[in-house]
Amino acid sequence: MRFGYLLTGLAVSLCLAAAMRTDIFPVLASAALAGRQTGDYYLVVTNQLLRPAGDTFAVRGRPVELATDAAGKYLAVLSQSSVMLRDGATGAPRAEIRTKTTSYTGLAFRPGADEVWASEATRNGPDSVVILFPEESAKSATLERIELTGHPVPTGIAFSADGKSAYVALSRTGRVAVIDTQFRRIVREIPVGLAPHGVLMDVKRNRLYVSNRGGRTPAAGQSKADSAGTMLAVDPNTGSTLNGTVSVIDLRTFAVVRDVEVGRAPSGLSLSPDGSLLVVANGHSDSLTLIDTQSLAARDVAVPTRPAGMFGAQPVASAFSPEGDRLYVLAAGDNSVSVLKKGSGTTWTPAGAMPTGWFPVALLVDSKGDLRVASVKGTGGNQRAEGNFNTRQWEGQLARITKPTDAQLAAGAEIVEAANAPRFTPAGGVENLASLGIRHAFLIIKENRTYDQVFGDMPRGNNDPKLAIYGRDVTPNHHALAEQFVQLDNFYDSGSISFDGHQWLMQGFVSDYVERAMVSAPRGYAWNLADALTVSPQGFFWQNAPRPLDVKLFGATSLPLRWDPATQRPVDIDENELLPWKTYWDMYKKKTYRDAVGARAGVPALDPLMVKRYPASSMRIPDQIRADIFLDELAKWEKSGKAPDLSVFTMTSDHTVGTTPDNPTPAAMVADNDLALGRMVAGIAKSRFWQQSVIFVVEDDAQDGIDHVDGHRTVALVIGPHVRRKALDSNFYTQGSMIRSIQEIFRVQPRTRYLANSRSMTSVFQAKPEAARIEVLTPKIPLDTMNPPLKALSGKRLLAARRSAAMNWDEIDDVPSGELNKILWWDAKGYDAPLPPIARRR
Repeated sequence: MRFGYLLTGLAVSLCLAAAMRTDIFPVLASAALAGRQTGDYYLVVTNQLLRPAGDTFAVRGRPVELATDAAGKYLAVLSQSSVMLRDGATGAPRAEIRTKTTSYTGLAFRPGADEVWASEATRNGPDSVVILFPEESAKSATLERIELTGHPVPTGIAFSADGKSAYVALSRTGRVAVIDTQFRRIVREIPVGLAPHGVLMDVKRNRLYVSNRGGRTPAAGQSKADSAGTMLAVDPNTGSTLNGTVSVIDLRTFAVVRDVEVGRAPSGLSLSPDGSLLVVANGHSDSLTLIDTQSLAARDVAVPTRPAGMFGAQPVASAFSPEGDRLYVLAAGDNSVSVLKKGSGTTWTPAGAMPTGWFPVALLVDSKGDLRVASVKGTGGNQRAEGNFNTRQWEGQLARITKPTDAQLAAGAEIVEAANAPRFTPAGGVENLASLGIRHAFLIIKENRTYDQVFGDMPRGNNDPKLAIYGRDVTPNHHALAEQFVQLDNFYDSGSISFDGHQWLMQGFVSDYVERAMVSAPRGYAWNLADALTVSPQGFFWQNAPRPLDVKLFGATSLPLRWDPATQRPVDIDENELLPWKTYWDMYKKKTYRDAVGARAGVPALDPLMVKRYPASSMRIPDQIRADIFLDELAKWEKSGKAPDLSVFTMTSDHTVGTTPDNPTPAAMVADNDLALGRMVAGIAKSRFWQQSVIFVVEDDAQDGIDHVDGHRTVALVIGPHVRRKALDSNFYTQGSMIRSIQEIFRVQPRTRYLANSRSMTSVFQAKPEAARIEVLTPKIPLDTMNPPLKALSGKRLLAARRSAAMNWDEIDDVPSGELNKILWWDAKGYDAPLPPIARRR
């Protein structure tokens, strides 16, 4: 089945022509919509433009690894739940073999055999290495599996030159499995560093190189944080991992002869044609480590960043030209192949770049010097076709770029530079947000709604009423606040699901570690950054202020706890130890919930900022409890006369739990969220802090719904005395814009390239404050309207309830989103209502 298709590539002549112009990309209208633009380029929700070089093919899924056989007959692609086989010369599809969900990396052809080996890794295991047979795959999807004990998470794969041994990194156990390829069994395991990722064979020296993202075991006294059950050494201020290592294994003794320290988050490895130089891509250091394979001496080389000196190029892979005079480096954060040229002696200097698709992670260079690139997110899956969109319409991209000349690399670098700094017509409003004198910012993060789902019924703006399922009757406070202040109908989440959505909001950065495993998340679904490998070395968005900000976290980055009434001390619990929704609701009505809820930080470095009485993020706990506890805190601030500079909240009821029996209906849960928001906003508005406050409200993602503009378009509100009144604002803004606005209010210098290149939301503000009257509105649906029991149901209703009850609601987003979207639609529109068609690219 052929899903991929050829798009119009960026021809050499266009590259050269673009280099001659000062307007490589035109100035975008401030109200430009995300997606394909006139001129055949794309605006994506990370505030970047895309015009990929070469011949490009869209592919369903999220491709994370490429491999070719020795003869170049096949190109294999590791995607989220399949291995694709394509023609090695033309890129045309040959076969697609379905697998379990796949790992971060791990794909290789076995020498001397008609076999492709790939790493499979599921959320909680079991894991395996799957073996496919290319010559048979066109006829049948034949495969074998080597089942792995426990949940070790296989990643990189390499083979001995004779193909008799396979070496597979096991990410969660910190080992490399040695597999006898004839008998399909593990014969030994070699301990390496923490969270091993890439594996590379050095035939000349009979060595194996392994990149360890977690580096060495923490020393006594070092700050530590968890990652999939293993403690990693971390920076005490940010919680980010420290330098990684490369384990050098002598395959004659199967012993590690050296652990070479490299940069942060090492992943891809490459070897020069003569075998003298090993290159390590350090994704969280914006650098390469060059290791002399004879002496094992190491030195670092910076990878160009855009803007210069700003963190976030994210080098994740590299490859040498056949002659060894060029080093191609995938800069995932810049959507480019950055090129270094060999100079005199051991020097390597920047020689240009070529633009790629969105977030490239895999790279090959063939014997002719042509490049093959796989980009995880393609061009965003939105060609501005008419229809409906969802964030989980995963679509990646493969590209073949003919060996670029020096002139093409120079032209390509200009395109990459311009693509990472889009220009818009002025948005208007207040340019200097710090001048407004705002002293208190409130950031409220909610769950999973699209713009059309909530505001599709608004009489103004770019709306589709047919897609509105939680309109004014369910969300009267959202509607009233949008009408009184600013209705934002062109605002986008930067991420796709909670896994990356909370990370964009908290740090303006998402690691390749997350982007590679968005679907399976085999080391854990760390939406709350409770995995040190996810944390940016630049820390959190407030951590670069000219003065230390007083920050309080209400549920952000949370793990659950409860309180021991006897000692009044917190007790850690797991999500599955939380009580049923009904129990918490009864506690809410009786006001007896205070010892039953609480939260600690998933990032230990942030624990001092947590308001531990505020509930952890869970759909079991009504948002009314969250509103109560915040209002208690607000009363304390009123009494003391001091409120935090920044308060960050999570609210979860609008996620819903589908039609699970003994739980509220989806509409009732969204209404709970709406009423809680109204109460919190009204509380702030009546407080002594209102005149110097601003409230930002946003969804963490928009996955559980569809939108007629883009799957990422979402609900966002800005509320405060300095916010414009009764305005429709259609300027292109993203989550990055919202965080950048908070940074500008407090004069925080951005430390990631994404935040540095995001424009703040100037147009929503006005210089002169204006009085406001904010009333709390009661949704028409009672908050305890319950889903019917199974015995009262039949047909589609019964099926929906059973499927909802079978979903794992204790782990955010560990549910089949497509299935949940159907259930939410039927629940709101009727079980006979046809599902809205989802648009596919044309």
